Amino acid sequence: MTKTEALSLLECSVTELACKLSISTQAISQWPDEKIPLAREYQIRDLAEGKEPLTNKVEVL
Repeated sequence: MTKTEALSLLECSVTELACKLSISTQAISQWPDEKIPLAREYQIRDLAEGKEPLTNKVEVL
C-alpha cells in the first residue's frame, strides 16, 4: 500500500491519518513513496474496517 492509497482508503489528510495512528506527520513524511511500513498498513486496514488499530501500548498488571 502506498501513502496515497492509505489516505484514499481512509478518506483523510496526512494530519488526520497521523492523529488516527497516534504518530506525527513527520513520521508519515518519512514513509517510502512506493510502500508504507507493513505494520502501519495493517493498522490502516483495521481502521478502514472500523476496528481499533493495534498499538504497542504495554499494560502493566
